[in-house]
Amino acid sequence: MEVNNTNNNNTNNNSKNNGKYKNNTCIMIILFLLALGAFSGIYFLHTKNIESRFNKALENYSLNIQTIISNTTIDKTVITNESENTITINNEFIISEEIANNFKSTFDINTRMLESSMSEIMKNSNDVLSFWFAFLSVIMIVFTFAGIFNNNNILSESKENFKYINDLKKDIDNYKEKIHNYELSIENLQLKIETETQRKIFELETNSNKFLKEINEKNSEALNSIDKLKIEFNNSINLIQEKSNQMISDIKKQAQKESEQLIKSIKDKAEEETKKLIEKNNINIQISNLFNWAYQADNNKEYDKAINYYNQIIEMTDDLLKEYDQNSEEYSKYKNNYLISYYNIGNAKINIGYNKEAIEDFDMLIKLNPYDSEAYNNRGNAKSNLGYNKDAIKDFDKSIELNPYDSKVYYNRGNAKNNLGLYEEAIKDYDKTLELDPYDSEAYNNRGNAKSNLGYNKEAIKDFDKAIELNPYDLKVYYNRATIKLYLGLNEEAIEDFNKAIELNPNNPEAYNNRGIAKKNLGLNEEAIKDFNKAIELNPNYSDAYNNRGISKLYLGNNEEAYNDLIKCYNLSDNISKKEYKQRIIDLARDGFEAAIKICDEKGWKY
Repeated sequence: MEVNNTNNNNTNNNSKNNGKYKNNTCIMIILFLLALGAFSGIYFLHTKNIESRFNKALENYSLNIQTIISNTTIDKTVITNESENTITINNEFIISEEIANNFKSTFDINTRMLESSMSEIMKNSNDVLSFWFAFLSVIMIVFTFAGIFNNNNILSESKENFKYINDLKKDIDNYKEKIHNYELSIENLQLKIETETQRKIFELETNSNKFLKEINEKNSEALNSIDKLKIEFNNSINLIQEKSNQMISDIKKQAQKESEQLIKSIKDKAEEETKKLIEKNNINIQISNLFNWAYQADNNKEYDKAINYYNQIIEMTDDLLKEYDQNSEEYSKYKNNYLISYYNIGNAKINIGYNKEAIEDFDMLIKLNPYDSEAYNNRGNAKSNLGYNKDAIKDFDKSIELNPYDSKVYYNRGNAKNNLGLYEEAIKDYDKTLELDPYDSEAYNNRGNAKSNLGYNKEAIKDFDKAIELNPYDLKVYYNRATIKLYLGLNEEAIEDFNKAIELNPNNPEAYNNRGIAKKNLGLNEEAIKDFNKAIELNPNYSDAYNNRGISKLYLGNNEEAYNDLIKCYNLSDNISKKEYKQRIIDLARDGFEAAIKICDEKGWKY
């Protein structure tokens, strides 16, 4: 095993070394190729630079020649005198000797300049090439030394590997020798095992024969004992069977007697329980029927009947609750009948105006369940109906504390504050109502009334507009909007709203009276009198309608009829209203109306 580990380690080292030399060789080759590529690129760029400089020198030379030619005047003359000192060119152009000398000197100068540029370019080119050839030679020398170094390393490693292989061969020979020794030892061990095994087998056979002999002897004795035991056992069984038969007979008789008694007891108890269940089921059915009848009576606005049904439910529930523990599920189930009954009785009594009795029912409901927000809300409504608005607000506060997301409680509290003249606080509650339920037309209507009471009539009209948009069949909203328009002097618009209110409820005397006022303000006294007549027809004790009809008749000159209406109005009024109507009649007398003057004279009123 040690040899194997050594071999594995050496193999790994060799692999690493071979990989390292391969990597070094690859790196040297890559560097050589990069150097060769760099030299080729530099040589290419140098060639391009030389070519560019040659072309530039030739361009300068050509430019100078063209300049000389363009600056020299050549006369075109015909040769007429052969003795004249002239030169003939192609028998057409004649150049003087002075011009020719100038050309020659100029060409010589440019030629020398061109030669100088060419020699300089060649010198620079040779210098650059010499530098890069020297650089390449250095690189080649470096790579040569690197190759020699790498080869020496490889040779050294090869020697080490060769030595390692010789050592490995020696280890393998040693290992083979050890294996041969192991094989000989195993053969000797097998021989010893076979000898010992045969000896043990012989001893075991001897002992086994002896043991079997002893077993046979004991087996004979055991068979004799078993025969004796069989006889005794059979005798015991017969005796036990006789006794068990007697016991079974006695048990059967006793069991039959007890079972008959138990069956009778169970039957009696079952009949009793069945009877109770049937009675309880009948009571539950009766309670369910009473609830249905009560709901139906509520829907038909037969509130007295509904209250009677709910009271019967409460009485029947009292009897049922006596049988159960207060913590039981059945007790909670039947207690719910209490809560529903008291809640609906309270609402029914509010609907028929029994607000004090309704408060007592809600008190009982709150006692049974002090966390019922609806009970506080409805008790607050009953108190508000009785004019106990401050107490009502306390109930609404408690209801909101238990359930701050019930929009109608904020609405009811707003109404109570409106009744107390707390219009700004009422508006805040209506705002909260509309935040929770933006489709509550009643909240818009009542917020409009509160704004109107604060003098914000234009904003109030916007609320009435929204209420009508949400519920175009609510006559009181048309009536309220018409009343504000009447107050603002928008008589024609007010008449339109009163028309709609009368269309929705033609038996509303206030709508006829106020429409008559709007018509009177427009000077339509005859039409106004018709509306006042209708209001008085619907409510013969409507004092304000008599007053308004009397004033319209004054404007039409019907003094006698006006006198009768004004007197009728005054006589129907209460003490507080009489003071107001007295002042109105005095004002009319001051304006010179005869009927008013007559009344003041009769009553002794100064005007």
